[in-house]
Amino acid sequence: MLAIPLGLAAFWIGSSQKRRIAQMPESFLINAKQLQNWLQKWVEANGAIGQLLPEVSQQTRSLSPPNTPPPDVTAYSFDRVVVCDTVAIAQLLIANNFHFENNCAILSLSGYPDAIFDTTMEMLRRNPDLTVFAFHNCSPKGMELTHQLRTDPKWFPEPTIDIIDVGLSPRQVLSMQRMLFVQRLPQSGRMAKTLAPTVRQSLSPEERQWLEAGNFVELESFTPQRLIQILNRSVARGRCIGEAGDVPADDNSWILLSGDDRGFYTSDSFG
Repeated sequence: MLAIPLGLAAFWIGSSQKRRIAQMPESFLINAKQLQNWLQKWVEANGAIGQLLPEVSQQTRSLSPPNTPPPDVTAYSFDRVVVCDTVAIAQLLIANNFHFENNCAILSLSGYPDAIFDTTMEMLRRNPDLTVFAFHNCSPKGMELTHQLRTDPKWFPEPTIDIIDVGLSPRQVLSMQRMLFVQRLPQSGRMAKTLAPTVRQSLSPEERQWLEAGNFVELESFTPQRLIQILNRSVARGRCIGEAGDVPADDNSWILLSGDDRGFYTSDSFG
């Protein structure tokens, strides 16, 4: 009889410790300017780093000339699209050919890649069976991504288009067993308190409390390989959703949210 309560106690202590770790904020020991200076010195001594992606600034984006594809290109479409809340993650996925391997478009909420954004959106709107995957930071801005994709007429307001929230969400962060790099900023907490009502309603009290404390986790805190693995699995699991927008009875990967968000799915696990 003693083994049962001890086992339960061990489980509870482990779960409690895991949650404390997930909620423990951290800060960078060096700032971005210091890192850039060190990187520049390393490049001067050793040469350019081939696999290091250049930073995409607003200035370089504005200088990017529009790409006019052949007229027949827009007659085609994609089966799916990954929309990221940051340019950096969209750039990473494109550089690693995620779009080729999964027959999908990759875009950022701000319209990256600028040269082909309008053409890509035109192609996507040709597919009534399109599936949208939202890939975002666990932050107030990230949590509003799916809401914006559904409510903004520039994106995918049609309820027949399925939107799958891959993450990262506070629910997923709080349930993870691995240690995460959790940051905390007062302005992030203030933004969390002004989330759209529908977004707030989709969060549990624990999730709202975590965000309103100023906590956030960036996707860039994961390795590129890990992010690609997570998204690959999510895209593969997304294919289980039937044409009518139903999740098979034997599949618990996705949760269909009730209410006005028809065809809006989320998951308790990150990848």
